[in-house]
Amino acid sequence: MLTSEDVDDAFDDEAFMEERFSDVQRLLLGHGPALGPETLVLLPATRCRLTVGPHASGPFGRCFAVRLEARADLSAACVELLLADDGSLLGLVDAGALDGWRGAIPAGLAARYLAPPAPSLLGLFGTGEAAWSCLLVLHHALPSLSEVHVVGREPDRARDFAAAASLRTGLRVRVSEDARATAAGADVVATTGGHPPVRAEWLAAGALLIDQTATAAPPASGDPRDPVIDVRSFGAGTGPAARPPETAARPAASDPAVRHVSIAAPGGRSAGTPQEPLPLAEIVAGRALPRRSGSDIVHYQGGELAGWSVIAAVAGLGHAWQRDVGIPVRLGRGSP
Repeated sequence: MLTSEDVDDAFDDEAFMEERFSDVQRLLLGHGPALGPETLVLLPATRCRLTVGPHASGPFGRCFAVRLEARADLSAACVELLLADDGSLLGLVDAGALDGWRGAIPAGLAARYLAPPAPSLLGLFGTGEAAWSCLLVLHHALPSLSEVHVVGREPDRARDFAAAASLRTGLRVRVSEDARATAAGADVVATTGGHPPVRAEWLAAGALLIDQTATAAPPASGDPRDPVIDVRSFGAGTGPAARPPETAARPAASDPAVRHVSIAAPGGRSAGTPQEPLPLAEIVAGRALPRRSGSDIVHYQGGELAGWSVIAAVAGLGHAWQRDVGIPVRLGRGSP
């Protein structure tokens, strides 16, 4: 059984994370394994729902993940990994922590392609599970990062988060109470769920906005009280008078050219038009550039990538088993 701390220990490993970046890249380019669809099973008598994932290769052979989401007044969601041959239970994982890493790793790969050159300052909006995994992934994906400004709704929680993040990463991490100044001064801005909205027009020219709100599912994946970015607000209320004094020297994004990039191609219409985001795969494959000029702001929208959920669960549990991370659970009549 893997707790949230166990999941962090399993995923926050340099070699393991690079392998998962490769998994995501293969899926984006269509070179990954052919995985079947996920199946939703409703349990009306218990008001619970199961999501059964496709089969994937694991440390013990072919296996599949089952996600159990209980009622809001019951325990948090969990993910079970089962052997495909006979349904034997291989592992039980905290779904909140797993969701955070599942969303953060594709964002880390995207950051390598979309971030401005040598970014040093990360503006992190959120203090939940998704924010924690996003920070650890971006710390690895962008080695030039040296400072993090954390914005959260609860000052005590944000200070605890910043202290833990500084110890874990070795970066300079401080709490900011000014969402606008944080967004305007950062090279990379990452938001992981909640409210109130942060106006994207505050971003500096050339910055990267990583919008993880689509992959965060509060309360399991993030704190619903944490701020997010309102990507609909480009183009209003900008100019020198609107910029914070400490960021006035940076290039203003008063009338920015915004390049919208998504984790997957939008369905039903052609991608890359002014109305539609550009699929990340086009940039990864070298068929498109993230920016037309250095002043362009890139808005990356995270989301679900077909097949990635089961690969992340299987790989994470397998790596934890190899490192002897987790709590052994005995099943059967001899169990305590």
